[in-house]
Amino acid sequence: MNKIIFYIFIIVFFVKTGNVFSSNNIFNVDNIVVKNTANQNKEKLLDKAFQEGFEKLTKKILINKDLLSVEKTSLKEIKKLVSTYQIIENEEFYVNDEVKVNLSFDREKINRFFYVKGISYADISDTDVVIFPVLIKNNDFFLFSENYFYNNWSNQYFDEENEFINYVLPIENLEDLQLINSNKNDLESLPIKQILSNYDLKDYIFLIITIKKNKIDIFLKGSISGNRVIKNFSVSSGDEGEDIIYNNAIKEVKREIDEIWKLQNLIDIRTPSFLNTVLEIKKDNDLLNLRKALNKIDLIESYNVMELNTKYAKIKIKYLGKINKIKSKLDNQGIRVIISNNEWKLKLI
Repeated sequence: MNKIIFYIFIIVFFVKTGNVFSSNNIFNVDNIVVKNTANQNKEKLLDKAFQEGFEKLTKKILINKDLLSVEKTSLKEIKKLVSTYQIIENEEFYVNDEVKVNLSFDREKINRFFYVKGISYADISDTDVVIFPVLIKNNDFFLFSENYFYNNWSNQYFDEENEFINYVLPIENLEDLQLINSNKNDLESLPIKQILSNYDLKDYIFLIITIKKNKIDIFLKGSISGNRVIKNFSVSSGDEGEDIIYNNAIKEVKREIDEIWKLQNLIDIRTPSFLNTVLEIKKDNDLLNLRKALNKIDLIESYNVMELNTKYAKIKIKYLGKINKIKSKLDNQGIRVIISNNEWKLKLI
C-alpha cells in the first residue's frame, strides 16, 4: 500500500474512533446464574439477570456509602444501561432449572448515570498484594506456624464473586524473623517495606491483629496503588467459637482492604483529562499497534491523531482517572512512556 494512502487511512481511522473501550473491562459482568424457580419465561429470567448483574457491578466498583444511592434503581433504568447480553450453556431456557448470562454495560451510559448521581467509581482490576498478618494474643505475638490468620487467610472470602485482590503471603525466613524480633516492642514502626517490597509487587500490607476480650483491634500499614496507607479499626468478636470469630475477622479485614483499595482508585467522571503524546514511527504498523493497545485501556475515552508524518505522530488522548494510573496501564500494554521536558513520548516495546 502506498505510504501516503496508508497514513491518510490511519488518520481517518483514528479520528473516527471517538470512543473506544476494551471488550474486557470492568463493565462486563459474567456468569450471572439465574434460577428458574417458577417456570418463568425468557423475559422474566433476563430481567432477573439484569438486576443481579447491576448489583454485582455496583458492589464491585462503588464504595459502600455510594451503594445506597443506586440500590433502588428501577429495572427499566437498568435495562437502558445494558449494551449486550449473552445466554451461555443452555440453548433452551427450560432444559435445566437455571441459566447463565453474561452482561456488558454501556460505559457512556453508566458514566452519565453516575454523573447525574454525583458518584465516582473505582477503576479496579485483578491485583496481587503481599499481606503479612501478625497475631498478638495474651501479650505474645505469632508470625507463621501458630498464627491462625496467616494459615487461614487464603481460605476466607467476604464476597468471592467480587473479590479482585489476590493475596500473597510472605515466606518464613531468618532475616525477617530477626528484624521483627528486634522491633517486637514497637511493631507499628517496623520498616515493613524492607520485608514486603522484596516480592516484586508494588502493593503490600502489614497487619497487626490484637485479640482482646470483646473485640479484635487491627492496625493496617502498607502501600496501595503507590500511596502510603495507615489505618486503625476494630472488629467485634462475638460469642461464637474461636475459629468462627477469627474467620469472620479475616472477612471483615478483607472487606476493609477492598474499600481502601477502591478509595485509592476512584475516578471522577466529572473531570476528564487530556494528554498530548508523541509516538516515534519506525514501522508501518506502529500506529495500528498503538491503537490496539489504547483500545484495551478502560480509562481512555477517546484519542485523535493531531499531526502525522513519516517520522512521528502527535496524538491527543482523553482519559479518566489519575495520570500515574494511565502511565501504568500503558506500560502494561507494552507502551513505554518517556517523559522529557513535560512531553510524553511513547515507544512500542
